[in-house]
Amino acid sequence: MRIARWSILVLSLVGLAVSGFAAKKICLYFDQTGPGDLSFNDMAILGAQRAAQDFGLELYYTTAASPLEFLSDLASLAETGEYVLIVGVGFLLFDALPEAARLYPQQKFAFVDGPNFGLPNVIGLLFKEQEGGALTGVVAALTALAYGDPAIGAVAGMEIPPVWRYEAGYRFGAYWAVDWYRKNVGPAPDLRVLVTYVGRFDDPAGGKVAAEALIRAGARNILGIAGATHLGAFDAVEEMGLAAGRTFGPPFAYGADASQEYIKPGFILGSARKRVDTAVYESVRWALGTEPGYDLVLGIAEEGTGFSTEEDIRTFVELAVKAGYPLAGTPQEVIAAILNARKTVPAYVWQALAEFEGLLRAGAIQLPEADTAGQIAQVRKRYP
Repeated sequence: MRIARWSILVLSLVGLAVSGFAAKKICLYFDQTGPGDLSFNDMAILGAQRAAQDFGLELYYTTAASPLEFLSDLASLAETGEYVLIVGVGFLLFDALPEAARLYPQQKFAFVDGPNFGLPNVIGLLFKEQEGGALTGVVAALTALAYGDPAIGAVAGMEIPPVWRYEAGYRFGAYWAVDWYRKNVGPAPDLRVLVTYVGRFDDPAGGKVAAEALIRAGARNILGIAGATHLGAFDAVEEMGLAAGRTFGPPFAYGADASQEYIKPGFILGSARKRVDTAVYESVRWALGTEPGYDLVLGIAEEGTGFSTEEDIRTFVELAVKAGYPLAGTPQEVIAAILNARKTVPAYVWQALAEFEGLLRAGAIQLPEADTAGQIAQVRKRYP
């Protein structure tokens, strides 16, 4: 286990509501990639930072050096007795985290992207990724139809349930959008959905190669569901747009988890929200209480998933400034570029998005299940 690279110590402990925790800590344990993905992992840090500040705790994080060390790392952390909560960040901890929780029943754990396994000392943090994926599929498909593209694409990380759920929703949303277009705009051809799995969440070079291939295949709207890997897809989209003399798409990319438009303003049209920060914050609140473990499932009804709004865009530009991210202009210029890019696509794209979201919130749309290899195979067959 690599030693934690960074920590936050909240200096003011006055008013701490829970006695006995003033000297306690939170630990984020990352399964494969650590900070710097501007997405999933950094959202976990954001939530933990806020919890540390609000509850008067210290925050540490560390990243696994190898999957072979998952259990020993978690056991070593638990043995210290220093942590109010150990947050396992990433689905790859599916076997090791519950085993560590059974070995150390007095230690509380949270599992981002995993269940609580029926254990009283574990809170599972789960998301309805298919909702954000579907909303993005609607926008991507209608934008592709507007520009005469034969396909939309996605650059994915590993073949695991959270990513499958994103993919399943994306495929469903695209097919819904084609039907909507035919009913409300005019004739439309069938649209292919091309998804490339790179196999890692820390391979921007591989993500760029995958995105370039998708663009050559006619997919000029590309969703990134691969953590740091899809930062490379953003590069590919921007480079191809600039090479064509454009300052905004197409091609367009779409972020995931965080509102990532600020990374390539004008070329990232939107993002599928997944509020990992909210889930981590709530897990710390749980750890400071006495309630037994359970599964916290966040969806659009809890504002845990969705498609990025103007408020999200402004919030994450502000966070990028605070984090020292090198924006492509002033915050105001970046926000303007993002919003102006949205104005370049037909208004009916946003009309359809609002309609789909309303139906989703009302429970009038049933999204496909994709928690197993068999289920995602069926989704791919039904929505190719």
